[in-house]
Amino acid sequence: MDGTLLDAQHCLPSEFVAAVNTLRQAGIRWVIASGRQLANLKQRFDALNVPVDIIAENGALAQCAGEAAPFFCDLTAVSNFTAVLKAALDISGATPVLCGATCAWVHDQYPENLSEVSLYFEQISTWHHLQEVSALEVCKVAIYHPHAADTLYPALAPFQNEHLRVILSGPNWVDVQASKVDKSHALHALLKRFNVPPAAVMVFGDYFNDMGMMQGGVHAVAMANALPEIRALTPHQTLSNTQNGVMAYLRRLQVLPERISN
Repeated sequence: MDGTLLDAQHCLPSEFVAAVNTLRQAGIRWVIASGRQLANLKQRFDALNVPVDIIAENGALAQCAGEAAPFFCDLTAVSNFTAVLKAALDISGATPVLCGATCAWVHDQYPENLSEVSLYFEQISTWHHLQEVSALEVCKVAIYHPHAADTLYPALAPFQNEHLRVILSGPNWVDVQASKVDKSHALHALLKRFNVPPAAVMVFGDYFNDMGMMQGGVHAVAMANALPEIRALTPHQTLSNTQNGVMAYLRRLQVLPERISN
């Protein structure tokens, strides 16, 4: 969602609600796939009364429009992240967030980072010592750092192995999650539920956490602002997120009419 559907001010396109409803009438479901917390996404889209399916926490959770709880949930014990969490806590300015199914536990060492963290998490608690949270099961560990790409990711990338993936999910965020967790797995569960083949799916992406979802026979579209590795996955490209690229591409393919209004 960030870097694709939302603009630089984290705002949705002005015609978003009308676009979703127009596609719904044509039998097309709109799925929001994000690394954000489910509660954060639900709060935003429920306020608009718009029927979107949601894939949250990079694919650990998925919930269908109009339903009260996720139909797909893939959690991992915090103990699997102990080594990488200890390494992150040794990095000046890093704030680890333990992303549970209903709450995000934010490390309290750098309170100045909380304003950035709160953009992506609606339900938040804090922690200080690892033993306080050692019994939790989480969707992933998200680690904020103002210079994640240059400082945080190089330090944590060596912790990737057959069981864990370390993903640069944004300029200021590194996500660490079980190898079994991916947006693509939640998407496939959704497709199976509604008996939709991958060839009937269009996916927009910009960053590494979109990579799995953009493969496997879907119509993948890279944003103009996408990383080179994402653009290399597909011949299809649209304008940047700041130029309303998702809506522009849907109009180009005549999936949406030229003019719609909320």
